[in-house]
Amino acid sequence: MSGEKLVKIDSLLEPLFQETSDQQAGELISGLISAHAEPIIKGIIRYKLHLGSHRTDQRAEAEDIYQEVLVQLLAGLRQLRENRDQHPIKDVRGMAAVIAHRTCSRWMRRQFPERHALKNRLHYLLTHQRGFALWRESDGKLVAGFACWQGQKNAVKTAELERLSGNDGPLALLQAAEPQGLADALSTIFDTLGAPIEFDQLVGALAARLQIRDQPIESIDDGENAIASRASDGAPDPAWQVEKRIFLQRLWEELQQLPINQRAALLLNLKDEEGRGCIALFPVTGIATLRELAQALEMSTERFAALWNELPMEDARVAELLGLTRQQVINARKSGRERLTRRLKGFI
Repeated sequence: MSGEKLVKIDSLLEPLFQETSDQQAGELISGLISAHAEPIIKGIIRYKLHLGSHRTDQRAEAEDIYQEVLVQLLAGLRQLRENRDQHPIKDVRGMAAVIAHRTCSRWMRRQFPERHALKNRLHYLLTHQRGFALWRESDGKLVAGFACWQGQKNAVKTAELERLSGNDGPLALLQAAEPQGLADALSTIFDTLGAPIEFDQLVGALAARLQIRDQPIESIDDGENAIASRASDGAPDPAWQVEKRIFLQRLWEELQQLPINQRAALLLNLKDEEGRGCIALFPVTGIATLRELAQALEMSTERFAALWNELPMEDARVAELLGLTRQQVINARKSGRERLTRRLKGFI
């Protein structure tokens, strides 16, 4: 067509526009992700979560993050196929890397809010205060030190790092993460070590000295029970009301990300240790309306309203509604709780 110019996209994606079948396009996308995007995404997740061959404690979290990245990448590819001019992808591998980095950052913020805040303050100081610098080595690792050290190899050993945050170490007097205190601490660390230090190790040493320990929650069940029991107290605690709303908002956000069977098994059976229903807390606090709850359960508002008085439901009834066995409902709820426990660390 004269006068029209096609937007340039990654050559890896061109076959998507030569196939008319949705099934064929789906197979092409699956192959493309496996061959070109998956290695990049998993490599970034491994690096960000510091996963090694001996680390099994964060494998489930890594899989959650991978699935979240995949959902976003697939959404971008669907938009491209629907309208390549409005949603061009010039580098699919670069796009996958950006999504993976951002998703990992969001995960870090959720898991370790205080540590993440400290990391941001350190990053700002190192990149804005004269005499300090932050740079990447050839292996991609972020390294910190005096500006005159840029290009120097990282020679800091683990034992030297442990000595920094000990009671008799050079950081013993550091009490608060204030700008001037952190700037002085950085100078002390660099003077003591005499060499650049990997940025994440620097954050770890300062976090240990400042006693920043973001504690994960032990179980999502404990959170549900705490919400129900405190909500029934006669005298409302303003601080608790704020805390409850924050937790409920995060719980609602994460519930919507679960597969429908897990979501329904949890919502339809949501109750406290005394068997009282908890689902009403969502509309009562304004977190989610009945219509939104119905949408999350993939049923009409009218049907959900008709079921309201049955809540919380026993597993046999939930199984009947979902077309599953009772054991499948139990397994779905267990899997959903395990994922929520991981995803809601630090929020109660």
